Amino acid sequence: MKNVLYIISGIFSLYLAYITGTGEILNYINFADPLNEMGFFILLVMLGSGLIYCGFAKDEIEVGCSKELDNEWYNESI
Repeated sequence: MKNVLYIISGIFSLYLAYITGTGEILNYINFADPLNEMGFFILLVMLGSGLIYCGFAKDEIEVGCSKELDNEWYNESI
């Protein structure tokens, strides 16, 4: 599995979101406003889920292109 770093980072981000949601992170970070804490939580959940998605996604996607289409694009650029 090539993208294990993405998965580990995603799990760590979700862990930070969990301790933010339970309020345990207030022992380490002092937020100025409850909205800042809520925004931090939402961003961590989005980051964690995105990283885990990228970790399990395929690495390469091949897009086939025909020779006729290549020639058409080349002729239009001239």
